[in-house]
Amino acid sequence: MTARYILTSLCIQNGTMTLTASLRAHLLGRERVRFLDEDGEVYEGEVDWKAGVVRGLGPYFAKRRLAANEAVLLHFRGEAVELQAAPRAPFRPPERPEPPKEKAPPPEPKGRRVRVAPYPREVLFPHEPLDPPGATEDLKRLGFALEGGPPWVYTAHLGRRTLRLVLLRLGEGEPDLLKPYRAQGAYAALLAPESQKGEVEARGLPFISPEALSRLVRLKARFPLSPLDLEDLLKGGRVDLVAVEALEDRLVAEFAERGAVAALLLLLAKRPLGEVFLLADLEAEALEEGLLPETVRQGVELFSGPPFLLLKRLAPGEFLLRQGVEEALADLEAFAQGVRARLSRVQKGA
Repeated sequence: MTARYILTSLCIQNGTMTLTASLRAHLLGRERVRFLDEDGEVYEGEVDWKAGVVRGLGPYFAKRRLAANEAVLLHFRGEAVELQAAPRAPFRPPERPEPPKEKAPPPEPKGRRVRVAPYPREVLFPHEPLDPPGATEDLKRLGFALEGGPPWVYTAHLGRRTLRLVLLRLGEGEPDLLKPYRAQGAYAALLAPESQKGEVEARGLPFISPEALSRLVRLKARFPLSPLDLEDLLKGGRVDLVAVEALEDRLVAEFAERGAVAALLLLLAKRPLGEVFLLADLEAEALEEGLLPETVRQGVELFSGPPFLLLKRLAPGEFLLRQGVEEALADLEAFAQGVRARLSRVQKGA
C-alpha cells in the first residue's frame, strides 16, 4: 500500500508528519516506528497519539532538502515505512509574446546624440525564468494560490466567488500593467518593503508589503483569518504593518479567548451540509491552522450538544454535519435572545 503525504511548513519546522488515516491504520497500537529512505538509511520515529503526529523525520527532510507543499510517498511494507521523495515539478515560466517590432527611426542629423532607452530584462533574456515573489509562501498560507506572472496573479476561492489579487514588484514593470486586471474587478497593488512605502503612496497606488503579509500569517496562528480579511484591508488601499496592527486589535476585541472556537467553526463551514467526516481528518486539517487535537476534540463535543446541536455522533470518531454553521449560529442567536427576554421578565417580576 502506498500513500501520498503533502508536507506543510509545520512539518518541515518540527520534523513531524500528521497522523493521517493511512498512518493511523498502519501504526495502530504502536509507540515507535522505523522509516527507511531511498538510500536504506533508518530513522527512528516516535508516535505521539495525543498530539496526532509522528516525530523524528527532521533529518530526512533536511537530507532531501524538502520544503512546504512538496510530497513524500509512504510505502507500507511490513513493520517499516519506506520514504520516497516525490520528484519536483520544474518551474515553467509563462509564455511571453514577442515584443512588437519597432519601426526604424528616421536618420538623425550628424553631430546629434541619440539616447537609447535600455530594454527590460524580460526582453533581453526572454528564456530566463522569473522567480515569484518571496511573499508567495505567505499568501499560500493565507489561502491564495499562484496562477502565473508577472504581473503575479493569485486566486482564492470563497464559495461561489473567486477573489483575485494581482501584484507587481516595485521596479519589475510599469504600474500601467495592472490597469487591465483592475478593470476586470481584481485587486491590483505594488509589492514593496515597508521602507519604500512612501515612494508607492506618493504615486497614489495601492500598496502591499511582505512584512505585513508575514504578520498576517503569524496572526492566523492565534485567530481565524480568511482571504476575506485580506480583502477588507485591500479595500482600504494598503496592506502595511499599521493596517495589520489595527486588524489585530479588532480581532482581540472580538474573539479574545474564544478564538479557537471561531477557528473550528470556520473549518466546519467549509464542509458541505450532511457530510460524514472522521475526527482524525478534522484534527489533521485543524493542525494546519495551529489548533491542537485536544482543542478540536473539546470543540466537537461542544458542537454536538445543546445549545449548538451542529454535529451528530454516528460512531466513535465519526460525525455528521447536521446543520450549516451560519444557520446554527442564527438559531443560537435566537435562543440567546429568547433567554435574555425571559430573564428580563423574571427580573421585573422579582
